[in-house]
Amino acid sequence: MGEKTHLDTPIVGRDAAMAAATKLALADPEEADANAVFSTVKKFDELVGQGLDCEVAIVCGDAGGGFGADRKVGMEVSSVLERTRATGIVFVSDGGDDEQVIPVLQSLKPIVSVHRVTVKHSETVEETYLVLGRYLRMLIFDQRYSKWTLGVPGVILLLAGILVISGQVFEAELATLLILGGVFFIRGFNVDRTIANLVHRGPTGYMRLFSTVTSVLICLVGVVTGYGTMLQWASTQQASPGVSVLQAVGSNPSLFLVYGGKLIGYLIYGGVVLIWVGLAIYSAGALLSHVARDSVRWRRDAFVIVMLALLFFPVDTFSTFLIQPGAVESYLLIDYVLIGLAAIFVLTAVIYPRVRTREIPQKE
Repeated sequence: MGEKTHLDTPIVGRDAAMAAATKLALADPEEADANAVFSTVKKFDELVGQGLDCEVAIVCGDAGGGFGADRKVGMEVSSVLERTRATGIVFVSDGGDDEQVIPVLQSLKPIVSVHRVTVKHSETVEETYLVLGRYLRMLIFDQRYSKWTLGVPGVILLLAGILVISGQVFEAELATLLILGGVFFIRGFNVDRTIANLVHRGPTGYMRLFSTVTSVLICLVGVVTGYGTMLQWASTQQASPGVSVLQAVGSNPSLFLVYGGKLIGYLIYGGVVLIWVGLAIYSAGALLSHVARDSVRWRRDAFVIVMLALLFFPVDTFSTFLIQPGAVESYLLIDYVLIGLAAIFVLTAVIYPRVRTREIPQKE
């Protein structure tokens, strides 16, 4: 009312209210507040027709909302009550934020009735706008969300703009993909909160963080080493005169059925040691962290380390068997599998149940 008609409130009296509503409707025919004022005048006429002594008035808040708007409404309603000596209030609004001032009105005079004006085509739309508005404000002004909704896109646009200006369009696209992929990975696997929780634990947290990062790096090196070993063999061995295994498989993928065993064998053989070292470092870091915290969970970590040791020899022998099948390798593989199964049976049947029963009283 104030912004679109420039009228001062409160506006008291039927004729003044009708004039204000008409002016507002002419200024903005789609404004729901104009319908609310007309409905208020209609309600006033109905009450007068029933023989009740009443008066109609229009009060406004503030465009900024919040405490300032509530305070302004309270002051204007107090002014109307003093002029009319009313003993109760019939509150008429179009819903939405207007109904948030009901507690303010109740603190001044009893609310006899509440009448909500519903414009048939706009009620759901208005509520949707209100919900979307709240979420948008939260995404923009709340620090927890703004760093993802504004910060990350801002970094992407800034870096991409600099690269485009420098004439490096491909690098801009690559940087955008890398940043988006990194953000999705971090949020998808909860990496940021996991690291924060580790750091907050003090010295043991730093120990876990160091072992985790180190193990990931060593495992990545192991994967790269295994892949390089596989490529080195595939590029030096000839599938036919003048054609290497790598070229043959690349041109005819069906040949993978012929050379796939050795390719997988060299892949495992080249990286198994580093990958197992990385996994052992991670388990050792968890073990030391639990020992430092005097937690019984160190027994579970020790169990994992023993499992890794038992699995290393079958996996290493399996890669050797794929590279060069032979009776010796097959017998060794079977022996290692049987020894591993026996050791795992002893661990799971005798030691692990004791570890679990001792863990139960410790609620961490």
